[in-house]
Amino acid sequence: MFDRFRTANNIVVDTGPLLIHAVGAFRRDKVKDVCLCDDPEEEFEFLNKLFTSRKQFYITPYILSELLYKLRRELKLKEKDVEEFFCRYRDFLNTIGEFYIEKGKLINHKRIKFGLADISLMLAYKEKGYLIISGDEVFCRLCEKENIEFIEYKTFFFNRIFM
Repeated sequence: MFDRFRTANNIVVDTGPLLIHAVGAFRRDKVKDVCLCDDPEEEFEFLNKLFTSRKQFYITPYILSELLYKLRRELKLKEKDVEEFFCRYRDFLNTIGEFYIEKGKLINHKRIKFGLADISLMLAYKEKGYLIISGDEVFCRLCEKENIEFIEYKTFFFNRIFM
């Protein structure tokens, strides 16, 4: 798994790791509410270093949409707060590439029950070979079953391989 990260140039990011980073960049005091491990500050710093490494990271529009939904829910953001979030986080989001998936490929996918965001990640791998980084254990098990290369975020965080 970690060898694949070292050789991967393109990595598509699931909502979980992106949410932690976004919350840390916007409301550092709230990272503890969304982190996946036990040390919120260290987890944010880890992701910050990861996203500024030499790798090219991507998201899909469905991941961006899911991020906004989760930010609104977790931080109880109102409209003005959403605007403020995008003003602060826009520059970072612009550094991340975008992988577009046609809606027909998503809604006709055999695994549609897992949702548009997850299917978009799977198709990013199938169509472009992008390695996936995810904190969603159920999704990671699905990737394993489908022979899709992924890095499970908690394991990656605890091993800090890229540093």
